[in-house]
This record gives sequence, C-alpha cells and structure tokens, in this order.
Amino acid sequence: MDKIGADRVPIGAMKILSCYHEVQQILSGKMPVPRTMEFFLSNVCNHACAGCHSRYMHKSEDQFLDFDTMKEVVDDFAELGVEGVEISGGGEPLMYPQIIPAIAYMRGKGLKVGIFSNGTLLTDELSEFLVQNLLFLRIAFDAGTAETYKKIHGRDDFDKLIENLKTVIRHKTKDTEREKGTGKPRRLTDAKFGTATVGAKYLVSTKNWHELAQAAGLAKEIGLDYLQYKALRASKFTIEGETLEKAREVAVQAEELSDERFQVFGSLEKTKPIGRCFLNPLHPVIDAKGDMYLCAFFHHRKDTHKIGNIYEKSFPEIWYSERHLEAFRTTKPKECAVFDCPFHEAAVLARAWIVENQKHLEFI
Repeated sequence: MDKIGADRVPIGAMKILSCYHEVQQILSGKMPVPRTMEFFLSNVCNHACAGCHSRYMHKSEDQFLDFDTMKEVVDDFAELGVEGVEISGGGEPLMYPQIIPAIAYMRGKGLKVGIFSNGTLLTDELSEFLVQNLLFLRIAFDAGTAETYKKIHGRDDFDKLIENLKTVIRHKTKDTEREKGTGKPRRLTDAKFGTATVGAKYLVSTKNWHELAQAAGLAKEIGLDYLQYKALRASKFTIEGETLEKAREVAVQAEELSDERFQVFGSLEKTKPIGRCFLNPLHPVIDAKGDMYLCAFFHHRKDTHKIGNIYEKSFPEIWYSERHLEAFRTTKPKECAVFDCPFHEAAVLARAWIVENQKHLEFI
C-alpha cells in the first residue's frame, strides 16, 4: 500500500470534497447554505495596482458597507450554517473604519474569518489582533524589490510592507509560544481557534515574473507560511509566449525553496471550465454597495451575476429567491474562461468523485 501523507497547504482543489453534501444538494435542485461568504467591505484602496480588475470600484460613491447592515447579514447567514467569511476587495479591507469590530462580531458568531490585504496599513496593535482572531491573513506580495513593487502597486510602500510583515510574524511567534504552555492568547471565542496562517499571494505579470523566486526567498526569510503564485489574466500585462516560458523556469526555482515550514506553490497554466459552473453556491460575494453576486468573478458580467441587494432584502430572501436560481442556471462557460477560477479544477474532482461517484464516497 502506498504511504499516505497530507500537505499543509491551505489552498487546493481537494478541499471541494469536504462539500460532498452541499454538492449533492445542488445536483438535486436545491440551494445549499454557502460554505464561505465573501465580503468586499471597502471600495476604497490606498494603492493603484497595474492590472487591478476592481479599480473602477475605487471611484464609487459607496465607499463602505454599512456596519449595522453587515451585522444583520452576518446574523442571518451564521444562523443558516455558513462557516467561513472571506474579507477582500473591491478596495483594501483594512481601510474599512470598523474592521476590528467587524471581525470581532463575526468571530462572536462562531465564524472563521480570513482577510486578503496589501498589508501596508497594518499596525502593531492591529497585527496582534489579526494574528489572534483570523484563520488566515493573505498578503499581496507582488515583487522582490522596492522598484518593481512601486511599478505594480503605484506606491513606494515595499519597505513598509516588509516591516509590517515582520511585526505580524513577531506577534504570531509570541502567540504560538503562549499556545505551547506559557499562557493562553487572547481570544474572542473558541479557545481552540489557532494562530493565523500568514501567507503571500504573488500575481505574476510581465512586470514582475523575474522576481518570483526572489520574493519567495524574502517571504521565507520573514517567516511567512507560504507563497502562492498565479498569473494575472485579462490584462495588457498578462504573460505569454517566451516570457511565459521564462516565468515557468523562475517558478521552479521558487518552488525549490519549499521545506517543512514554508511552502511555495501555484501554477501559471490557464484553467478551463468543464461546463456550466455548479459550485458557485458554495462561495457568493457581497460588495460594498450591498450587491450580492454568484461568485467573485463577476466584474465582466455584473448584470447576469447580481442576485440582489442586502439593503433591499434580507440574506435568506435573496439566497432562496427565483432570481438566484435563474442566475445560477444560466451561467455561461465561455464567460467563466476569462480568469483562473479555483472552481475550474475543483469541478473536475467534484464531477468525478461526487457526481459520477467514482470513489464510492458513501463508504469509508
């Protein structure tokens, strides 16, 4: 028998198998409770990244999602059984005026919370809070040098980012030591909730492909848990041809830095849908205007993917509406081929193992 092992990478298509019952509900024509809810709490951003597909949102008059309305929505979906909340953007989530109370409220409802951020607004106090109350913190880490970082992010914040990440890791190290027996770290709820995984996201483009391995080395030196890389899509900075081949070589160099403590993983290959998406009910999005969408890749199809607005109707009213069912049933695979959606790979596994039942999952 082959030896069985498990990697520590918190990202990957295999996770879809944990949604076995939800996928079965979808196949039977029912709308399951989402596993994850994603919030764009802020439309405001302190950076101007090259290739950002949310840049048009930064000029919106609706800068932030109303805090009290957000709490009502959290109450609704927490009661239904949602397990995780992903806070991203849109804009930079740490610019949300009530970011700490928002996370505290979600945690108080028993939800696991993760944040995507550019990391430049982290303070000592905020870093300590996030380490102790998030499941993960994923930072945009798109360069190995200050010069390239400025070209991508439009701001000279590279040195600040490095120092901020060192502060996060310092708090994480202290928190881990307390977990080992020198005292219990501060928690809002659930004493078993672990210290946050802190990772980096590297969006590979024509501007930064050559620094991927250098950035991975720096992330490892700082003490991050992982660096994930993927290609920027639908942009004039998308890598292709000879540049793509060179980027693949650099990616191999970056992955060679992986060890027991630090992981480098990702792909520069274009993902492809295998048909109409049947997984988006697992991970819908609510933006700073209160609009709810089928999935995070709604920017190029807002009319077809919008299913309601939380200022006008409650979460259950939107989620179990005919409009949601209609939008779900009419998604077009060609419009899902623009970006590298994690559901593309996950759908292959879900179809083979759950839909076609090739692994007989009813049996251990």
